[in-house]
Amino acid sequence: MIDFLKKVGAGKKRFKDLSREEAYKAEKEIVENKATDIQIGAFWSAERIKYASVEELKGFIDFHREHICFIETDITPLDIAINYDGKDRSVHILPASIFIAAGAGAFLGGHGTENVPSKYGITYHHILELMGAKTPEKIDVIKKSLEETGFGFAHQRVFAQKLFNLLPKRREFGLRTYHNTMERMLNPFKTDRVITGVSHPPYIQKYTELAKHVGIKRITVFKSLEGGVEPFPNHETEIYINNQKLTIYPEGIKKELILKKLSPEENAKICLQILKNEKSEYIPFAILTASLLIMAYGITDNTEEAIERANESLNSGEAFERFKKYTHITQEEVK
Repeated sequence: MIDFLKKVGAGKKRFKDLSREEAYKAEKEIVENKATDIQIGAFWSAERIKYASVEELKGFIDFHREHICFIETDITPLDIAINYDGKDRSVHILPASIFIAAGAGAFLGGHGTENVPSKYGITYHHILELMGAKTPEKIDVIKKSLEETGFGFAHQRVFAQKLFNLLPKRREFGLRTYHNTMERMLNPFKTDRVITGVSHPPYIQKYTELAKHVGIKRITVFKSLEGGVEPFPNHETEIYINNQKLTIYPEGIKKELILKKLSPEENAKICLQILKNEKSEYIPFAILTASLLIMAYGITDNTEEAIERANESLNSGEAFERFKKYTHITQEEVK
């Protein structure tokens, strides 16, 4: 580890990026406890200061992809590759939008964990739990829910144990590390399509390159609300699907409802009201977000058609039926 530290920690003017192979070896030493805590903290700090290069991130990803349990089925879902550290400034609409998109014919795979620095925000799988679902603890349950409802969620402890085991050290470190960037790009469903959001425009190209590295062919990426996959509720959102720009406008959406922090319990209640198609001022935002998932999956490239399909899924009750079945499958595991 000392040799790697001498390269990345030589100062702003003298540092050097690691090669992909060196990054792989550095991560291996960290995961296998061959580096001391002081060395790990120094390495993570140096990478924060200089920013991890794409080649370094590929090396970190390569190491962890050798040790994860892939969720392999005959289905090719849309990988919802969002930040694992959650939200702390806006409403989670994804727990409703996922099932609206699934009801319209999309298959979607999510993955994550909780209490991730530096935001330590609320995650959408926590909202799903408060809505009555459970987080699967077995790969077979994830597969079954994906195949039968159109959505499967993989917790990091289930599919990436070695990466999950780093969380105590990451929490002690307290700041973002390169893991925040690379963990969302592991592609645990071995799919060929992804949707991901970024907080800073320069990351659009970075995530595009990382997606290609893990076998993704249809890449939807955009600067988004808190780095999730929801569009902005207060101005247009520029989305790139395989580098083709698409502009989405937040028509009929009340930004003051979206841009505020709610308790997880309040958020869960809102998502349930949406899926039950009860009167809610949040429905337009859920429909617009679902339409992005539908387009990213590849059902249509037309925004109006995607919105029409999302509305049909919600109004017909199909979205709520998918959610109820998902809840049943995940609850059965713990009985």
